[in-house]
Amino acid sequence: MKPLAFIIGSLLILALSGCADSTTAYYHKHPHRLMREIVTCENNGGALANTPRCRKALAINAQLF
Repeated sequence: MKPLAFIIGSLLILALSGCADSTTAYYHKHPHRLMREIVTCENNGGALANTPRCRKALAINAQLF
């Protein structure tokens, strides 16, 4: 019974971790979209860089590259 519980628990953890950061996974698969987002955020003197969307994109950019 314990191995079954371990397998189910492991699958649940993997499923939840995959859903938790889907934006990072999307940008990892589509780096051109991340670069477009970074350019959009940094245009106009960085006025958009402080928005939550841009902060997340900039953080992902720092992690991936």
